[in-house]
Amino acid sequence: MKKIKYFGILFLLFGLNIMGVSAKASASLSVNKSSVENGSKVTASVKVSGTAAWNIKIASSGATSGCTQKFADATENGKNTTKTFTVTCKATSIGTINFTLSGDISGEDGAPINVSGNKSVKVVAPREKSKNNNLKSLEVVGYEISPKFDKSVNEYSVSVPSTVEKITINATKEDSYSTISGTGEKEVSEGLNEFEIVVTSETGVSNSYKVKVNVLDQNPIEVSVNDVKYTVVKEAKNLEKPELFEATTVKIGEYDIPAFVSESAGYTLVGLKDEAGNISLFIYDDGKYTKFNEYLTKRLSLVFLESKDIPKGFAKGKELINEEEVAVYKKDDIILVYAKNLEDGKEGYYRYDKKNGTVISFDVDKYEEEVEDAKVCKYLIYGLAGVSLGLFLALILVLVKNKNKLEKISEKLEEVKENRKKKNKDETLS
Repeated sequence: MKKIKYFGILFLLFGLNIMGVSAKASASLSVNKSSVENGSKVTASVKVSGTAAWNIKIASSGATSGCTQKFADATENGKNTTKTFTVTCKATSIGTINFTLSGDISGEDGAPINVSGNKSVKVVAPREKSKNNNLKSLEVVGYEISPKFDKSVNEYSVSVPSTVEKITINATKEDSYSTISGTGEKEVSEGLNEFEIVVTSETGVSNSYKVKVNVLDQNPIEVSVNDVKYTVVKEAKNLEKPELFEATTVKIGEYDIPAFVSESAGYTLVGLKDEAGNISLFIYDDGKYTKFNEYLTKRLSLVFLESKDIPKGFAKGKELINEEEVAVYKKDDIILVYAKNLEDGKEGYYRYDKKNGTVISFDVDKYEEEVEDAKVCKYLIYGLAGVSLGLFLALILVLVKNKNKLEKISEKLEEVKENRKKKNKDETLS
């Protein structure tokens, strides 16, 4: 009984094997899209199975320039195989692309089987590309950002404890066709850390969102400058080195604070952060802090100062230069600033051109000499003019007096002449 059962199982397996070998050859037609935009491409595929030889054609018609193709071949060993043949068409007008399959295939037995099939793809007008480059959500995992997320707001801030070394920024885009970058795990260190998340629309226009992560200082060095509260910046990466300065450190309290030094100017700079998180450089001198307002031109690097002595004839005032109020000295259309040149450490006056935002060196002593010379010339001109006027008047008086004398002489001559005529007449009559 057991032998019969075992023989039956073997017969069944052998029969299934025969069925697999002699399985009927088949072919099927498919498309990768049911609908495409005009100008896009679509692919039609024919899959043949249990096939040793094939002679088929995939034809296209309708809203396309055409991609008809024939496929004819056979396996090298005459055994059945499975293959896929494809054609790709480009849609050229609104409407329908029709694909048809025709031909024949055969298996190992050589018996031909006719195959056929058809598929259609709808061609629609192109979709207008999306201009949406907004975020749908934004978060720093585990912390609350400020202000609350709004897609129209582009800057956010968040504070984290000093023990935090990494944060994770998650964001989702509002439009599926846009792309997003800048998210994920980020390393942070004490102080201000800034990250940018960029959303680019399908049309290629980018929109940038900024997240400022402030890693809190557990032992801040707090100072006050002109009644404004600041904390000393302890991380060098949060500072930008100004030109003509070298990076160094300075001891403030028990901390080595990142700083910048200029030997020629004799300045040491440190960074101070205000309550809004804005960082500025200040001149540090034995516990005292003075705002470092550097003004750069193509040839000058200046630090504005206040002059102890106002130039003669000038009045002290204020001007907004480099986004800071600076002491200036005005006279007529001349505006002077007093500054230290960081290249040589020398202090002096510079003339400020408000229209062009430029400065040039100004020699006050030479200017005052020129003013004095101008005054002397002015008085000399006035003196010469007075003398000339006096001479002119004297000349007129002389001329007037001479004129009177000439008139009397003329009258005398006329009288003599008349007397002579009268005498000559009397002599003639006698």
